[in-house]
Amino acid sequence: MIHIACCSNEKLAPMFGVVVTSVGINVTSDDVMMYLLHNGLKDSTVKRLQKIANRYNVGLRFLEIDLEILKDCPTNTKLHYANVMTYARFLLPSMLPNLDKVIYLDCDLVVCKDLKSLWETDVNDMAVAMAPDYNYNNEETLGRLGGHVSNYLNSGVIVMNLDYWRKYDIQNKMLTYILDNRDRIIYPDQDALNVILKDARMELPIIYNVAPYLFYKNIENIPGDRYAEIKEARESPVIFHYMGPTKPWSLGNYIPGNELFLKYQGLSGWRHVVIQKHFFKRLVYTLFPFYRKKAWEDKTYVDGWENIIRNKV
Repeated sequence: MIHIACCSNEKLAPMFGVVVTSVGINVTSDDVMMYLLHNGLKDSTVKRLQKIANRYNVGLRFLEIDLEILKDCPTNTKLHYANVMTYARFLLPSMLPNLDKVIYLDCDLVVCKDLKSLWETDVNDMAVAMAPDYNYNNEETLGRLGGHVSNYLNSGVIVMNLDYWRKYDIQNKMLTYILDNRDRIIYPDQDALNVILKDARMELPIIYNVAPYLFYKNIENIPGDRYAEIKEARESPVIFHYMGPTKPWSLGNYIPGNELFLKYQGLSGWRHVVIQKHFFKRLVYTLFPFYRKKAWEDKTYVDGWENIIRNKV
């Protein structure tokens, strides 16, 4: 059985429903059990999510957490807003005491292929396996972290060795680092994972954490020998992660991967729950397609990026 955990509040519940849908449709090699750490969901929301899971034959357990342990964690860092549930992933070793390994997934992503190969990642001697975050793998980020890490990995997809976390008390080390460095950290959970686990991290292939920025024409901070890997990731993502402030559920935003999200959102049955932002922009783009095309061009994405993504839908 493949074990997958996510963390959500009431606001992100529809997006978690999309994750469950994409998992249920694409993970067919084994049974799946999903765990949702939450800080209090409405009964109607729990029933709705359970209905989605049942529809796609996904096991689902709801685990409400005590926020007291996270109450002092910063929720408004210098550049990146973090709510208290951002830190809930650190509680997985204690919340899942009978598991030795789990795949953690953010709620702003979709699973596009089977996760068997990801689940079978050998992390016996490591705390985590995560994919590189080339968007922030630069001198500024690495310098801000005091030179403790040589490469920066993204925390949106994690294969977690829960036994390792429990053996070395990683949960408390993470929370202590965050509290002691609240003036330095920007991406709090991610910064902490990279620093505390600098010698206990395994790098995943980027196909497991494909983001819109990988479709830019000129991607900085990527070693020259990685471009073949980037091309494969664009054409054959296992997980598409909408990292960053621009999300597909914010109407008016047009980014690579929008169609993938909208596909699974429709299949989730939660299709009408979209955050109604940028309504005027959406209206203009609908009435005047030229402006929509111009907006895409201004993003300087690789040629044919629309077809690359739409071929996956």
